[in-house]
Amino acid sequence: MISWQENCIFVDKHMLTTMKNLRKIGLFAVAAFVLALPACQPEEEEPTPTDDRDKFVAAWTCVENSTNSGQTTFNVHINKSTTNSAQVKLENLYNIGQAFSAVADVSGSNLTIPQQVYNNKPLHGSGTMVSNNTINMTYYVDLGSGNIDTCTATLTRQ
Repeated sequence: MISWQENCIFVDKHMLTTMKNLRKIGLFAVAAFVLALPACQPEEEEPTPTDDRDKFVAAWTCVENSTNSGQTTFNVHINKSTTNSAQVKLENLYNIGQAFSAVADVSGSNLTIPQQVYNNKPLHGSGTMVSNNTINMTYYVDLGSGNIDTCTATLTRQ
């Protein structure tokens, strides 16, 4: 027959072995968690390319100062060109009508209006987006017979 002291020693040894095993399992679990942590970090996404034209696309109120006709206010709509990924179309520039669009090249916050015929009038100029809601422009319209209308304009996002 086993005495109660021998039984207690057996139980103590068994519990000690169990506790050592639990500690090993705990240490293994902590090590596995620490090793797995870097795997849980989100992968760096490649930056989405941005289209410089996006910031220009909107309806704008244009306050134009013309050497030919003084100050006028009208609406201009800027849309992306469907044929050139670096250009926008400026509808109603020079208050000619929504049916007419001048083309401008976009680079960063700058617009360049290359020499073009706009409603039968040669036109060229440039502009800069000075804030998210403001574009300053200067453009020249050849009215014929040596009459060049110099225009400065401030476009404000509607």
